[in-house]
Amino acid sequence: MIDRATLARVAVVLADSEVREVELIAARLKAENHGLIVSTCEDDDVCGVRPVAETPGVNLYLLSASGACLGLTRDPEAAIGVVLAQVRAD
Repeated sequence: MIDRATLARVAVVLADSEVREVELIAARLKAENHGLIVSTCEDDDVCGVRPVAETPGVNLYLLSASGACLGLTRDPEAAIGVVLAQVRAD
């Protein structure tokens, strides 16, 4: 479970980050939130779930470990980490 305070801190970092590269934002989140699982990918690789937050260049998803596999969820109670998805302009 990701508590609301951690999720709020993640949202602030996303909103305040001038650099819109997911790897740099992920490094900052990991440094400021010890133990937080942060993964990155391209937004085009995400299927079947809407982001919990959309910011210019980066969408935020929640990582879930319910069941036998990792997946995405919109439920913070079921989340074990976050996924930062890079949105590329076409």
